[in-house]
Amino acid sequence: MDSVDVTLDSVWPAELRTDRLHLRPVTSEDAPLVGQLLTDGRVRAYLGGPLPRERVAARQAAYSQTAGHWALVRVTDDQAVGLVSIGPDHRCEGRAEVSYQLLPSAWGNGLGREAVNAVVRWWSAVAPGGGPVIAVTQAANTRSRHLLESVGMVVLDEVTEHGARQCLYSPGGDEDDSDVRWVRLIASRLDEVERRRGAQARATVAGRRLPEDLAALSPEEMAQLCPASHGAYGRICARATDHAPDLHLGRAPDGEWIAWRTSRPV
Repeated sequence: MDSVDVTLDSVWPAELRTDRLHLRPVTSEDAPLVGQLLTDGRVRAYLGGPLPRERVAARQAAYSQTAGHWALVRVTDDQAVGLVSIGPDHRCEGRAEVSYQLLPSAWGNGLGREAVNAVVRWWSAVAPGGGPVIAVTQAANTRSRHLLESVGMVVLDEVTEHGARQCLYSPGGDEDDSDVRWVRLIASRLDEVERRRGAQARATVAGRRLPEDLAALSPEEMAQLCPASHGAYGRICARATDHAPDLHLGRAPDGEWIAWRTSRPV
């Protein structure tokens, strides 16, 4: 298997397009964007905080000269609104890591999801010898975790870095079949990631009306819902009583949307 750097050098430069984005290699003209991202407290909230001026200058110079760094350009107005990159993962030789940063003005409309999905698919297609790919985000960064799970990534491991718990994600279902250990690790986390992935969107109409306080449900309302796990774990399935019982969707006692398979806790 080639190193990530060797693989990147063989396929770079590369331009990618999604419905709403043009991903092009970072240039020196993107220095203001890089500076804005690296010094914005909201962008850097889970990345160790804003960087000092000298480190920003170094990154501005390096990004435009290093393979694997794209600027995210919004097609509608030709504005660069973020960065996404792929490069060697320092934790594991031969593994690639995807990272991403968007301006707050571009949050909340799926642009980050489009960008990350495009890069992961590109890497799988053009770099079959480039090894597995991961993305790492703080466990507390729910926005970033939802993004990764929305493109089909699952939690492979959790590590402590920079004084905080980090979740290590990898694409589910796209693993190299020859890497048995990797496949097994992915499979062991599939149930866990279902807790957060798409539950609300796939719930029934009755389920979407479930109140955050589950105690507010009347006996008649409860009778219309699947009875799975109403007691032991405090979870109420939002599916109708006659649905197939392999995947349950609903609210946890704290009001958060969750999903679980069969009757096992997640």
